[in-house]
Amino acid sequence: MSLSDFVIHIDEYLNELEINEAENVASACTGVVSAHINPHHRHLMLVAYDPSLGRSSHILGAVRTLGVHGQLVGL
Repeated sequence: MSLSDFVIHIDEYLNELEINEAENVASACTGVVSAHINPHHRHLMLVAYDPSLGRSSHILGAVRTLGVHGQLVGL
């Protein structure tokens, strides 16, 4: 398994419930190993995933279904 990571820059301020929901939605995507929002930088979600199983654009799309606006930022 080969892992890659990226950051989703989220435009909105998210409360604790919204953070948990966004992390859960991203974590449920195929190939995602972890998805966490930095508690000190609540607009940044770090996602680690296996690119042979999932796509970063799909993961971003899943987070956007929550009504969140965001962009991919590669590492």
